Amino acid sequence: MAKKVVIAGSGVGGLALAARLAHDGYEVEIFEKLAECGGRNHLLEDSGFKFDMGPSFVLMPDFFEELFSYCAENIEDYLDLRVIDPSYKIIYSDGDILTVHRDSSRTKKELERIEPGAAGRFDDFIRETARIYGLIRPLLYKCVTYKSLANPYYWGLSGRIRALESYWRLARRYFKSEKLCYAFTFEAMFMGVSPFNAPAFYSVISYTDHVQKIAHPMGGMYRIPLALEKMAGKFGARFNYNCPVEEVSAGKGKLLFRHKVGQSEADYAAVNADYSYTQTDLLKRKIPELKYSCSTYLVYLGLKKKLDKLAHHNLFFSGNLTRNLNQIFKDKTVPDDPSFYVHVPTVTDPSLAPAGKDILYLLIPVPNLMRSRDDLLRHEERLRKLVFNKINRFCGCDLADLIEVEHHFYPQDFIGRYNIKYGATFGLAHNLTQSAFFRPANFDKKIKNLYYVGASTQPGGGLPVVIASSRIVADMIRRAG
Repeated sequence: MAKKVVIAGSGVGGLALAARLAHDGYEVEIFEKLAECGGRNHLLEDSGFKFDMGPSFVLMPDFFEELFSYCAENIEDYLDLRVIDPSYKIIYSDGDILTVHRDSSRTKKELERIEPGAAGRFDDFIRETARIYGLIRPLLYKCVTYKSLANPYYWGLSGRIRALESYWRLARRYFKSEKLCYAFTFEAMFMGVSPFNAPAFYSVISYTDHVQKIAHPMGGMYRIPLALEKMAGKFGARFNYNCPVEEVSAGKGKLLFRHKVGQSEADYAAVNADYSYTQTDLLKRKIPELKYSCSTYLVYLGLKKKLDKLAHHNLFFSGNLTRNLNQIFKDKTVPDDPSFYVHVPTVTDPSLAPAGKDILYLLIPVPNLMRSRDDLLRHEERLRKLVFNKINRFCGCDLADLIEVEHHFYPQDFIGRYNIKYGATFGLAHNLTQSAFFRPANFDKKIKNLYYVGASTQPGGGLPVVIASSRIVADMIRRAG
């Protein structure tokens, strides 16, 4: 008789784990709070507009390919991944624009225009980040703990991957201007931390941006969880939606999941939910104070017509980026001049909106709600006006007049909808003391056969890395018998 695995949560990590284990012959059952799969990789539909509410780009496609290969499936039968060009635009406060192209030779011309000599230093930077990526990639499929440090292999690794150096400091080794330093470290914001605090080994994201490129799944990012749900279902996984798990405990040789409609037993269990929420609410434990990522204020706009000049991905930088970051991460106040991200997926994928219309997804990093010294709602109208004005100047339009559909998502919504502690959009912060050996492990230290998959555990956040965590847990369960 097949061993049973229960999974709490159907985010991308839970779905990927379900697909792997169902393929391996386990009896898999998933319980999900929401009415559909995906977790933060969610979809909002209104009047023909299809808004991806969470992740907005695909990096490291080899991690996606590994998952489908593991399940003996062809990724092309499930997802149509298209590399986009240009990769993104950075719009500086002085009106300067840096366009990052699929063709790096074109990108280097852009860099040279901003900082003479930067093209050659870009090559040096990429070589260094490629070296670090080569060292880190194998670790992304492993759960490493304090005990792992007994392995001599890890003794000198921190120096080789520049663990004690910041992401910002690494960029400063290669680029003189702050414009380019920020251009090569802004990715830290998509992990919810400041580049001044993120370890330099997270520069591997820059490597994937510029070497592996950025892709988009045609039909929208929500195609990813739908594909994983379909694949897991093909192998027999069962899904229970609108059925939140309320408590996890150990029984007599079994794991017990108490949920909306009763209780389920399992030989193995995995939780695909925010780690801190899992510990305090599902396991009824006290936890030490942890560091959390920033939160975000999100605005989803369906426009009556298409805009000119914006790329698929766009970053509008604050006039004072250091102050901007300090306000979010140190002062815990809503920034007075925020940097923000504009996602326009209809540049690549017109199917996401009615014919001739556009989607704008606006993301503004703000403090999480842990001891926040500010109230976002007091600043909402000011932020909206400031962001709209910058887009208006860049595109030569009046954005407010073009809006057909508008939705907002607040830090509090991350708590209410996704059970994310303090509304920290990206979960636990990716600082040095919460990375690698120091990030929560993928197994519970007190309850046998209880595992964790997803962004707040190892190896960390981001879709490809979350998919890697599903391989770690699947391997652990197989080894457990």
